[in-house]
Amino acid sequence: MVQVNPDNTSSVKTTERVYRSWRERFVLPLLIGVLIFGTVALIPAIRAAESPLIDGIFITTYIMIMITTAFKFPYTIRISTFLFGVYIVGIAELITLGILGDSLFFFLGLVVFATMLLSPRAGSIAIAVGIITLGIMGFLWMGGRFENLNPDATPAKLEDWISAGAALMMFGVVIVYGFRQLESEFSDAQSRISQTLGALREERNNLENRVTERTMQLRRINEVERAVAAILDIDEILPLTAKYIQNEFDFYCTVVYLLDPSRQWVEMREVVGEAGKMIKEKKQRFSVNGRSLIGQVIRSKTGLILLDSSQIRQEYPLFFPYTRSLILVPLVVGDNVLGALEMHSSKESEFLLQDLDAFQNMANGISVSIENARLYQEAQQSIMEMQATQRQYLEGMWNSIASERNLNYALGDTEQPDANSLKIPLALRNQIIGEIVTSSESEWTAEQKNLIESIAAQATLALENARLVEESQFTAAQEKLTNEIIARLWAAPNMDSILQTVVRELGRNLEASEVEIEVSMEGMGNE
Repeated sequence: MVQVNPDNTSSVKTTERVYRSWRERFVLPLLIGVLIFGTVALIPAIRAAESPLIDGIFITTYIMIMITTAFKFPYTIRISTFLFGVYIVGIAELITLGILGDSLFFFLGLVVFATMLLSPRAGSIAIAVGIITLGIMGFLWMGGRFENLNPDATPAKLEDWISAGAALMMFGVVIVYGFRQLESEFSDAQSRISQTLGALREERNNLENRVTERTMQLRRINEVERAVAAILDIDEILPLTAKYIQNEFDFYCTVVYLLDPSRQWVEMREVVGEAGKMIKEKKQRFSVNGRSLIGQVIRSKTGLILLDSSQIRQEYPLFFPYTRSLILVPLVVGDNVLGALEMHSSKESEFLLQDLDAFQNMANGISVSIENARLYQEAQQSIMEMQATQRQYLEGMWNSIASERNLNYALGDTEQPDANSLKIPLALRNQIIGEIVTSSESEWTAEQKNLIESIAAQATLALENARLVEESQFTAAQEKLTNEIIARLWAAPNMDSILQTVVRELGRNLEASEVEIEVSMEGMGNE
């Protein structure tokens, strides 16, 4: 069975269409040229013929060509009229001068024009018509049944007729074969051009498709990064990351792994997809130094792609039965590896090498968000610890002050049973150090409450500032006293004077009833 290539068939049809279009554009200029040059040659030919028959043939032929040129006839009729005119002129030359005249030239012209303007098959028919015409006319001439109209024409021999027929056959075959080969080569060239253009169009379409796919991929990656960039809670980032990747890329399954505090194990922290629930129940984890793909990715800090289903099933014998393509990329911030992203697809050859860079960029953006969330939580924890320490400090200081001083002040009658009482706390950095209690026979308005709250806030700051001033003054006095005592100690001339100075200054400044100082090495070795 012969198989036909659709591309070649289409190319042949295209070649025929182009060739036919060229012939249809060429026939009208050809006919016009024949009329112009025929007008120049017609008058001398009629005068030289001296035969009404020949004159009638020339004039009839010229009129037929003029009619087909002037009116819009189909291409086939126009070219057939032209070929018939060439044939008639060849017959006229043959009748007038015999085989030794110009008739062979017109018969060869008939073959050329029939082949070029119709088809090689028409050229073969023209050869056959010419041979048959020569055979019939030769038979009539050689049998004495017909004579040349021109009495001065050279008589032809049998060899001349045979030679003319052979020449027509030889040159006609060469012409037909040459045109056939030319048409074949033209078709082949057109076919190659069509194939090249088809390949270029396919390559352009592939490039356009890849650009479109790449653009969509980058848009999806930007969507994922944008979704997690504003979140500062790791417990929210991880499920949102897996969910967005799963939805944007329509993967079979998406898994997020993070290193544990020991950095010896990588644990599955989030998974989305058909197999996600089962994996979560297994609480899967891998050794960083093991032979698993996750361990290799984390150690090398380089992503990898798996397109071999058998290797994927070998790596995950219990999970992901429908995975046909797999890509893994590490979660890296600077030189620090946080974990890895694992994305499964149920499509064959879903991932290409250039996808590694795109998904690695996405993983880097997610890693930055995770690191920012971790740093934010550490900062929040530090702030909470500082605030707790500050509250304890404030609570201790104000408890000490409240125990040493009576800081309760009242104005007015505090024993009004029907009065409307309003309590406003004195809050300093979320620590209550007191309160303002006010009473009135009428209801407190919102403006009055706001005024009391503003005064309470300012009073709290003023009390704290006063405490800090007193504390700084006390510290300054202590430093001054310490410096004075140290100066007296250095001014003492001997050890007795130094000891006396220490005892005297401590007793006087601390108001101690008894101060004793002893310098001795006894018992020091047993401690």
